[in-house]
Amino acid sequence: MATSPTTPSTTREENTDSEARRKAIEQTLASMANVISPAQLTYFSNRSIAEVEALQEEVSAVVPAGNIVGLVMGGLIRLRDRTLPRDRAKSDVSALMRGLDMLPRHILPKTIYGTLFIGPAAVLAAYQKLLILTGKDPDSAFPEGLWQFYLEFALREDSARHANETLGFHQALKNYDLIVSEIDQLAAWVCTISQAYFQFDDWLYNEWRERVLLYLIDEAVAEANLGHRISFKRIPQAWAAQRPYRRGQDAQPDETFAQYRWRRFDNFLQSRLILLPEAQQQHLQIEYDRRALAELAIYQQQLSILATLEPDKYRENKRVIPLWQARVGIILKNRYYLVPAYYSDQIGQPILFETLLPDSKSYPLRLDYSGNVYDLEGHALDVSRSGQVFQRDTKQLLGYLRPASFQAIRRQIAAIFAHADSAEVVVVGGLDDQLVSIRRVEQEQARKALSNETARQEIQAIKCAPVLINWDEQARDQPLAHIRQHKRGIGDHALTIFRTPESMVFDQSHIFLDGLWGMAVSEILTGEAISWAGYFSRLPQPKPVSDPPYFLTFKPELALNEFNKVATVEVSAENDTIDMKMLGTLRKVLPKRHPDLKLTVNDILVLYRCAFGLDYWPSAALEDALFELNLQNKPETQETHQLVHAALAKAQQNNPSIVIPMDAISARPQERLYPTTFRNPFTDLWSHFQAASDTLKGYHDHKTQKNWTDFSAARRSLLAQLNYFGQIMRAYKRVALEGGSTSTAMMKLLAHLPNSLLKLLDEIPQRVDILNEVLKGEEVFSNGGRVARSSSISRFVSAKDDNFNKTLVWGVLTDDNDVMHLSLRDFRPHVAALRSINRPDLAELIVQDYLDAYASGFNQFVQRLLDILNANATHSVEEVAA
Repeated sequence: MATSPTTPSTTREENTDSEARRKAIEQTLASMANVISPAQLTYFSNRSIAEVEALQEEVSAVVPAGNIVGLVMGGLIRLRDRTLPRDRAKSDVSALMRGLDMLPRHILPKTIYGTLFIGPAAVLAAYQKLLILTGKDPDSAFPEGLWQFYLEFALREDSARHANETLGFHQALKNYDLIVSEIDQLAAWVCTISQAYFQFDDWLYNEWRERVLLYLIDEAVAEANLGHRISFKRIPQAWAAQRPYRRGQDAQPDETFAQYRWRRFDNFLQSRLILLPEAQQQHLQIEYDRRALAELAIYQQQLSILATLEPDKYRENKRVIPLWQARVGIILKNRYYLVPAYYSDQIGQPILFETLLPDSKSYPLRLDYSGNVYDLEGHALDVSRSGQVFQRDTKQLLGYLRPASFQAIRRQIAAIFAHADSAEVVVVGGLDDQLVSIRRVEQEQARKALSNETARQEIQAIKCAPVLINWDEQARDQPLAHIRQHKRGIGDHALTIFRTPESMVFDQSHIFLDGLWGMAVSEILTGEAISWAGYFSRLPQPKPVSDPPYFLTFKPELALNEFNKVATVEVSAENDTIDMKMLGTLRKVLPKRHPDLKLTVNDILVLYRCAFGLDYWPSAALEDALFELNLQNKPETQETHQLVHAALAKAQQNNPSIVIPMDAISARPQERLYPTTFRNPFTDLWSHFQAASDTLKGYHDHKTQKNWTDFSAARRSLLAQLNYFGQIMRAYKRVALEGGSTSTAMMKLLAHLPNSLLKLLDEIPQRVDILNEVLKGEEVFSNGGRVARSSSISRFVSAKDDNFNKTLVWGVLTDDNDVMHLSLRDFRPHVAALRSINRPDLAELIVQDYLDAYASGFNQFVQRLLDILNANATHSVEEVAA
C-alpha cells in the first residue's frame, strides 16, 4: 500500500537510514585515522586511547561529514602552537557545516538536525572535541568568548533581535514645556547617534571598568574578611542604584556623558577603596591593570556598533565601518536617507582637525575608490573608532575627526522633510522589504542574484549606517514585537529606532547588543537626545540645504522572488497586571517563616511557569473562537485546528525546559552572558503546595487541633521544598557569576541538602556549556529586572536563537513605577498555519489568552502562598476539647 508523505517511515526505511548513517560515521572515523592514529593523538591531547577513541566517535556521530572532518583535524595538527590564529575557528566550523550540507538529509538524526537551524550548536560542540583531540587551546579558538562566536552562527534571523522602549524623550518635552519642531526632534536624535559613534568605545570602557572593578573589590573584601562592614555590603547593588544613564545637574559644561559617568563611579568607588587594607588595594590595582591590558581592547572591538554584517550561508561576518564612512540612516515616509555622521566639507570629504580646541586648524582628507583615506601629502592614514587620525607608516597622531556639526544636521533634516513631502509615495514591498524577508542563510546568494547595479550600490550604501531611525510614527497600543516589524533596513546593522506618540522603541541585534547592555544604550541615547532637544528649543528654525542628503530608491527586484522567505512566523502579546505589591509582601514574609528562604522575583516567576500548564485552561472567548474555526468544513481549516489543539494540549503540560540567560559580565565582560537550561527538579513541590492549601482550607472549615497540626506539617514540607528550589536557582546564578565554573562556595550552599536530594548536585553544571544548553530548552525566559531609579525604560521583548525547537520567548521588565511588563513571542507551528488561512487574529488571541492566564494565575498563586504563610491558629480550648 502506498504511503502518504505524512505517514511514519517503515521499519525498512528506518533500517536503510540507519545503515547509511552508520557508513557515514565509519567513513568519518576512517578519515581521522588516515590523518593520524589514535595512539598518536594521545600525545597531542594528553588523554588515554580509550578517551581519544570515545571523542572521535562523538565527533563522527555529530558530524558524519567524511573527509571534511579529517581535513579540519589535519589542519589543526599541522599548527605548531596550542593557540589558533584569529578566524581559524570560523573557517573550520564553516567547513564542517559545509560538509554536513553535502550529506543526504535522511541520514542525519532528526533530533539534532531536523532543520539546519540547530546545526551550529552541534557542530561547534564537535569542533570543541576536535580541539581537545589535537591539543589546542579552546580559549584561543574563541578569543571573544564562545557566546559571541555562537551568536554569529546561530542568532542571525529576524527572531534573534530583541527590543525595548523608553518614555524619557517624550516625557521631557512635556515636563519641561519644550517647544521643539518635528524637524529638530529628529535632528536631536541624529546628533545623538552621530556623537554615539565617536563615543561608543568610551561607553564600553566605562561598562568594562565598572564591572571588573566591582568584581575585584568584592574579591578583595572577601579576602580581607570585611564583608560584615556596612560599607562593603552589596557594593554592585549600591552602584546600580545610583549609576547614571544621562548627565545630571552636577555635570560640567564640557563633560561628555562618558566622562561624567567615569567621575561619578570614581567618587563611588574611592570612598570604599580607601577602607581596604593596603595589600588588597595594591593587589586589586595590579589585577585590574593586567586585565585591562589583556581584555579591554578586545571587548571594545567585540561590542563596537561601527560594523556591518556580511551574511554567508553559515554565519554572519562582521566588517568594520570606518568612522569616516559612517552614516546615520533615516526612514521618513518609507524612504531611506543617509546623513554623514562626521564633519565634512561640501563634497563629503572628512575634515581633519589638528587639535581638540574649537578654533583648531583643519583641512579635508582625500579618499580613493578603494575606501582608503589620505592626508594632503598623499600619506595613507588610519582612523580609530573614536576619531583619532594616525599616519599609517609612522603611527604619528595627526589630529582628529569630529562628529557632524549640529547646524549641518539640522539643515539636512529640514531638507529631508521638504523632500519627503514633495516626493512620490514609496510603495511598501521594495528591495529592503524583500531582503529582510529572506532567510539569512540565503542572503549571500540572493544578493549575488541582483543584476541591477543601482540595487547593489544602494545595499552597500545602507550598510554604512549602523543605526537607522524610522521616524514614521507607529501606534503605541501594540506589542513591541509588532512595532519592530516596520521598515528596518536589510538586517545587517546593529540598531533601528522607531517612534510612537509617547515613546521611542529600540530594535537591537543580539550580535551587537545583549538585553541588559542594549537597555542601557537605549537609556543613554534617550538622555543625550533630550539634551539636544532642549538646546534646539532655544534656536530659530533651520533653513534646509539646497539639496537633500543621499536617498535610496530600493526598487523591488524580480530575481529575489525565487528565494525562500523567513521560515519563522510569530505573534506577540503583552501584559502588565502582575500585583507587585502583593509579590513584594510575599518576598518579605518568606524569610520570616524560613530564615534561609530567599527567592528573587525571577525565581518566583520561573517557579510558577514550571507549574502553570497544570492551571491553564483556554478562556470562554478562545473556546468559542476555536469552535467556530472547527465548524468550517475545509481541509486547510481542519489541519490548522489540529495544530492549535496540539499546541494547547502541550501548553497544559507542566515543567517545560526553560533557557534562562544569565548575566556573565561581572566576572568576564567579554563572555557577555551564559544561557542555562532549567527544568524544576522538585516535581513534588506542587503536591506539597496543594496539600498545604487543602489542609488550610480544612482548618478554616473545622478549627481543630488535629487539622492545625496537619496544616503545620504540610506548611513545613512546602517551605522545605521552596528552600531547595531557591538554593538550586542560586547555584545556577553562582555558576554564571563566577565565570562559568562551579565554586566551592556554591557546593557549600547545597551541602546541607538531605541525602535524598544530594543527587541534584549532579544536575548543577560544573561549567555552563553554552552549546549543550542551547540545544536543550523549549522556551526562553529572560528577565531584565527592575530598571534603575529614574530610568524611563518601560517595555522589553526578548529574542531567541534560530533553533526551531524554541517556540515561546518570555520577556520580563519592571519599570520605575514598579509595574511589571510581561511579553510573550509565540513561534509555535499553528501561528504560521493560522496566518496562511487569513486568521492571524486568532493566533494573537491564543497567545494573549495564554499570557493573561499566566499573569492571573500567578497573582492567585502568590495570594494562596501568602495565605499559607500568614495563617495562625485561631481555635479555642473549647474547640480543642470538642
